[in-house]
Order: sequence, then C-alpha cells, then structure tokens
Amino acid sequence: MQIGFIGVGSVIETAYLPAIKRLSRHDVVCYGFDPAPRYRSDAITLLPSLTQLLALPLDLVFITTSSLQHWPMLKQFLQQSSVPIVVEKPVAATLQQLDELASLLCEPAIAARVLALDHWMVRTDAARFIDRLEDIDRIEGFLLEPSGFNAAGEPIALNFATGEPDTRELRHPDGVIVDIGTHVLAMMRETLMQVGAGEALELELLLAKDRLGNGILPGDVTTAEGQALLRGEMGGIPCVLQLNKYAGPAGGQKGINIVLKDGRVIAVDRRGVDETLSIDDEVKLDISGPLYDRCLGEIIFAGKTLFEQAPEAIPALTRRRIQEVRALLTLQQTLRGEH
Repeated sequence: MQIGFIGVGSVIETAYLPAIKRLSRHDVVCYGFDPAPRYRSDAITLLPSLTQLLALPLDLVFITTSSLQHWPMLKQFLQQSSVPIVVEKPVAATLQQLDELASLLCEPAIAARVLALDHWMVRTDAARFIDRLEDIDRIEGFLLEPSGFNAAGEPIALNFATGEPDTRELRHPDGVIVDIGTHVLAMMRETLMQVGAGEALELELLLAKDRLGNGILPGDVTTAEGQALLRGEMGGIPCVLQLNKYAGPAGGQKGINIVLKDGRVIAVDRRGVDETLSIDDEVKLDISGPLYDRCLGEIIFAGKTLFEQAPEAIPALTRRRIQEVRALLTLQQTLRGEH
C-alpha cells in the first residue's frame, strides 16, 4: 500500500508514522511533499514537488498541512488526481473555504473520495449501552488538556503525543474552539448517530478566555482561545462542551458523559493512552493504546480502507465534519466580530 502525505510536520512525526509502525504495517510505503518540511525520517520519502508526489501510483493521500492550507491543497489535489483522499481536521479553516468545499462536494463522484478525518470519531463505544435515543437526557463533552508552566509561571501547552512543552505560539484561528472542539463534537455526534439521532446541530458560546485567563475582545483576530464553554443541541439532545488547553497538571480528561433520563451516567474518559467506559462508576470497558492506532487501524488499515469497506459512508461522515467546523467557526465570528 502506497500512501502520500501532503504536509510533513508534527502530526506525521508524533501520530501517523508511529501508528503505522505499531500496527506492524510493513507493507505500507510512505511518500510526502512539503515545501518546507520540518521533519525527516527514513520511514517517509520526501519528494521536491506535489506534481512528483501525485505522479506516483498511490493508493491513498492524506492532507496533513497546517489547517489554513487544507482546502487549497485539497482543491489542487482534486484537479490533478482521482486517488481517494483523507483530510485531517479541520477539513477547512474559514467559512469561505467551507462554502467552496461544500459546493465542490455536491458532485457525488468527488464526495465519494474525500474523507474528513477526526480520530475521535471512532470513540463510539457508549452507543452499545443505550437502547433508545429517547433514553438520553443530555450529553456532555470535555477535553481538558494538561498544561505546564514557563519560567514566568504562565501556563504553556504540552504536546498531545509526547507530553513535552509545545514550542508553538498558538494564534487564532487555532484556539480551542476549532482546534480541539472538533474532536469533542465528532465523538459526541457519531455516538448519537449510532443511537438514531439526526444531524441537526446548534451551538452557542457561553465563555471564552485566552491562555492567561483574559477574555477575548471583539476585533481581536490574533489571540487564541485557551478555554471555552459551549452549549446547544445535537440531534435534538441538549449538549454542553467544556474545552481547556490549560487545565494544569491535573488535566487530561478527554471524553463524554451521557446522562440518561433514569439517572444513570455513561462516562467515557481517555487519559494518556488508556480509555475507560463506565456506567455509574462501574467499569464496563477498558481500552488501551494510542487513539491514532485505533483510528487508522479501523478506518484505513482494517483489511480494506473505509473507501473500500463502506464507500456510501464517506459523504455523510465528511458532511458532519463540515457541519461541525462551520458551527465552531461561526462561534468564532460571533466572539470576535466578522473577519
């Protein structure tokens, strides 16, 4: 299996290549293109141009650039190749980009080969413990990332895969609303979809603060949100999302709580590489291992890719990821003003 990566950065180094290695996929050959690659490895052959990458007999291509470049690279790719393509989250980074993408995906042949990927969308085990959608009172999502401190005593983010201080200076639009809100929404919605929910999605922003705990001012299109609280409905079910990239040393909780009308709570929480599903604190499932391993193992390397296993599922999955990013980007516009 020959895979091409458009964009060779930290997600390749910390997630994709380690997952492929741990999955023991010795048959996978990786190629990549990046005009300014920040990472080099014997496990991936870098090519000097996108044209040379796409000239190879590839089975699948991933877009793993920075978020603002997802749509430009996807558009260019679709003009030059008919190979199936997987786009890392968020599938696009602005409302205008989403509009252009949605217009292009109206063509069924194109929609069938573009998968918007969020590795949290495989975390749907809670659905098997819910008999009916009507049994759910509400669903709560949370992603509380552990954080450290710099020399000035200010909170700093930690790399999601290594736990080391993240040296990037996060800027809008890569604050928590879109950067990690996409993960929580994908998990919540795919879980509810398995129980019979519709695709309706409505969100409002209750709170947003920067890394230092200050509010985001209207007109500020530079400062990234460090924490946010969202409320709304998905598929007719009330929902709350709590997002925090600077939850301190005690952080690390990543999952959902599904509160049933009979008072029971189905809780799914991942800390590090361990995930636990419990009902009223009684453990029902223990799942261990990096989440990218599970996502790539189920969607890309499960004997056949999802494009081969269930091609009819691709357009709907991508449509839901687009809906989620659109809802979150709209909240950013509401918070900061039109930009």
